[in-house]
Amino acid sequence: MRGSIGQLLIQQGVINASELSDALARQSGRHPVASELYALGYAGERQLAMALSAQTGWSGIVLDESTIRLEVLEYVSLEWARIFSALVVYEDEHTLIVAAARPEDAIVPARELGASRGKSVELRIALDITLARTIRVAFKRWKVGELFLVGPESSRAGAYLAQVHPDGGDQDEHRRAQRALAEEAARNIESSEDLPSEEISIAGATLTGDWQVNTITNATTGSAHDALVEEKTQIIAAELDRVEEPDTHVGRTRALVVDPDPPGRIHLVAELERLGYECQAAAAGAQALDLMSQLYFDLVFADIATPELDGLRLCRAIKRSRRLGRCKVIVTTSVVDSGQVPDAVLQQHGADGYLEKPLDNRRLHRLLRELSTDERSDHEALLADALGLYHNGDIEGAIGRLRGALVGDPSSPKLHFMLANMLQRASRWAEAVDEYEAVVDLQPAYFPALTRLAYLYFRQGLHARAVETWRRALPVCEDPALRRNIELFMRKLVADMSKQDAASG
Repeated sequence: MRGSIGQLLIQQGVINASELSDALARQSGRHPVASELYALGYAGERQLAMALSAQTGWSGIVLDESTIRLEVLEYVSLEWARIFSALVVYEDEHTLIVAAARPEDAIVPARELGASRGKSVELRIALDITLARTIRVAFKRWKVGELFLVGPESSRAGAYLAQVHPDGGDQDEHRRAQRALAEEAARNIESSEDLPSEEISIAGATLTGDWQVNTITNATTGSAHDALVEEKTQIIAAELDRVEEPDTHVGRTRALVVDPDPPGRIHLVAELERLGYECQAAAAGAQALDLMSQLYFDLVFADIATPELDGLRLCRAIKRSRRLGRCKVIVTTSVVDSGQVPDAVLQQHGADGYLEKPLDNRRLHRLLRELSTDERSDHEALLADALGLYHNGDIEGAIGRLRGALVGDPSSPKLHFMLANMLQRASRWAEAVDEYEAVVDLQPAYFPALTRLAYLYFRQGLHARAVETWRRALPVCEDPALRRNIELFMRKLVADMSKQDAASG
């Protein structure tokens, strides 16, 4: 892996342990250790390019020994080159060659550039420090009309690329597997048919059991009791309608959590706020009624154990309210304390959903997604708008557009996936991981999210998480060749982790 480049150079006899220690001590984070070794004069660019190529499986380029025809910069910008740490170094009738410090990060922008020119693209790995210098000098020379950039160690008059290639041997198969997974993780997915489904993929709770509640009609309840329950419900509904308020409000979706249990109440409020909801909370029935008399709520979570007014009676009253009747009500209960609520009971009281405690965030997301189906905005138009911004060079605008849409529909796998995609293209890895994790929570069997999440875990050095996620991806991988590459690379990662554990033990 790239973190062991120093040890590889020691094994090759290029540097010694003292030089590696010096480079690591001086490394400020601005450059990788290979570039630090170059800057300190401990290794030459060719030696370092060969080590990077051997380590990663990408063919490399020695920029100091190359001569670049500067007209290849006509269709790219200095900003593009700096953002992606990549530079077009060669172009002919059919092909573009792009040098990149991290080829896996440059796959998408390089291919988009090639597609715009009607050409195939080949990527080469380059030393970070010499690539940054080459980018800076190449655009400066191109701007003043020079035709070639001749490397300080190049002896060629015309265009020439000094290239190195990885050796074969036992590692070659694993390198090819890593490259295949990197390319799969960077593959463009923009067609609506290939995006995650908006259908619910997590099984809902089974609404069966022996649960009974004193406030509802059961098999032995008479019509007189029914009339009394309905009369009390109408009185509560009238209280809710006493203060005239508009039926809707401007801003984020507003939710009320009614739960006498502090840990459960705090957990649910925190998760809803993380998803972008505006939240209020109440521990008892009177407090809940007071809040609902003053504010309109789009969503109410009502626990059946709430004192003064249990969740089912509260739900029934909300549904009778003229002002709050369109509010969605989710009944919650602790199965340990109360058992499960039968489906017939929920229907009788007009509940829109049911959650058991302790709260499972994935079930919550699934239910929110289900409840928002009828009111969700047109995702096709929104996604087209975001993609249009991206293709016009405004990736931050695309990210902002998708983040804004998720406030209104926080449980959409499609929106989360496209946002993760954009964040990955912008090299915002940690944020991309968060969004891919949200997709996997909502759509556990969506292969593109699983494989991208696994690769990003690997990039961050979280190898155990990467292996676990690729294992989850294997059963839903439909491409036999890609499945074989996942298995190969997983075995290599597991073997490397075992060696590290043995060495540290």
